[in-house]
Amino acid sequence: MDEDIQSQLERAKELLQELEKACDNELQAKNVSGKTKNLSQEVLLKVRHLLDQAVYKFFEKHYLPNLSDSDKKSARVYFPIVSKKEDLKSVLSRAKMGDLETSHHDFYGFIDSIQPYNTDYLWLKHLADYSADKHIRLTPQTKTETKRVTVSRGGGSVSWGPGVTFGGGVSVMGVPIDPTTQMPVPNNIVETKVENWISFLFEGSSINVLWLCKKSVEDGERIVKRILEYL
Repeated sequence: MDEDIQSQLERAKELLQELEKACDNELQAKNVSGKTKNLSQEVLLKVRHLLDQAVYKFFEKHYLPNLSDSDKKSARVYFPIVSKKEDLKSVLSRAKMGDLETSHHDFYGFIDSIQPYNTDYLWLKHLADYSADKHIRLTPQTKTETKRVTVSRGGGSVSWGPGVTFGGGVSVMGVPIDPTTQMPVPNNIVETKVENWISFLFEGSSINVLWLCKKSVEDGERIVKRILEYL
């Protein structure tokens, strides 16, 4: 494999490991820092650039030597990511590879098979969207195990939500409330509901940050290696 691309793949894996550690620390601390946001974008940008470089190497070998000087200057060569099959050829045409389907049928078939309009590769659209977003915003994904506290005794009950705050020495229906946890002390008449942070999502979406970054690095590496096989 090309030495420069290999080193960049290794760097993408290192960034992913850093992101995994940062996410783990911040989920435990219930905090979303700039570090996690920056690492997320660095991972996605690195993979996006690697895909572009791999396609450029194909272009450099099979097309560049035969282009006019004006076409060389105007060629816009990027890894194509399109949501509609009919848009693929127009993107390739801008890269001066409009005849790819006829001149390099197998390579065209491979590129066609990994576009976001194929369900298994929808993640590529997310990669394109979020790697281009200069201000990535993350939000915690919560898992509600329970939500309510209920104290019951003798057919009666008292319930409250997380907005209620108790001071020291407070009991509800004879059940002491721990002011530190704001929960009843352990007993057999209380139902306790707790909300945990389990992952980070890209704001306004249901896309798990770590999932997309891992998917991009792992599947991105496989795509890059496949492209280089066509050189």
